[in-house]
Amino acid sequence: MTSRGRSKGERIDIDYSSTQAFFDKRGKADYANVLSATMYQDSNPELVEQRDATEKQVLSPQLRLGTGSRVLDIGCGIGRWGWFVHDQAPSAQYLGIDFSPSLVEKAHAEAGLRGKPELRFQVMSATDITPDTLVLAPPYDLIIVSGLLIYLNDQDCLKLLTQAGKLCAPGGQIYLREPVGVSERFTLDRFYSNELQHEYSAIYRTIAELEQLLEQALTPGAFSVRASDFLFAQDLEKRAETRQYYRILQKAAQP
Repeated sequence: MTSRGRSKGERIDIDYSSTQAFFDKRGKADYANVLSATMYQDSNPELVEQRDATEKQVLSPQLRLGTGSRVLDIGCGIGRWGWFVHDQAPSAQYLGIDFSPSLVEKAHAEAGLRGKPELRFQVMSATDITPDTLVLAPPYDLIIVSGLLIYLNDQDCLKLLTQAGKLCAPGGQIYLREPVGVSERFTLDRFYSNELQHEYSAIYRTIAELEQLLEQALTPGAFSVRASDFLFAQDLEKRAETRQYYRILQKAAQP
């Protein structure tokens, strides 16, 4: 077991094979609350439930889902956003993609347990989205990128955000939610987490860095910011160095 540890300020690339091993292991494990598979807090299932409910409560009035809406969830994990989409707009079409086969398998199982078998899931990496093979064809009225960019290096963040911009329908929205570095960028590079019992890699960017990525990835003038804010009050945050931040982008309608 190796652990490079923590690095502040530097731009260090993380190893995706290590990240995939981490998530494949979590997809195969059992938890007191299944949400912990990708939201962690393994020993505090109540906090996981609160965070999930709070995020969806904040987003519910802002994400405009209607009859026939098409939703793509990139890095879907166990499919928790699919449950939300189905509850908000039962006739909406949802596809979740994730690079972890075990998480996609768990997502299928959880959708069945919740009486939502029509939710679709597909194994596909966020760094290699092939639109022609997506089982729900683009464009999409809503694209969800929730807690994903921290596991991607900068160039792949740009690639993903550029692709999301192209896959989003005119008038559609992109929901982006990320844990951000409060004062500076820092990276965990194969850092052994006692809480998670596994090596963990992630890049916590600042809000300014996220804004820069979006400016570079999206066509100028194509998107406007509908909302942006910290997601949780401090009592739902667990670490002083990071906070959960979200932004909703709306694509301009066709003239």
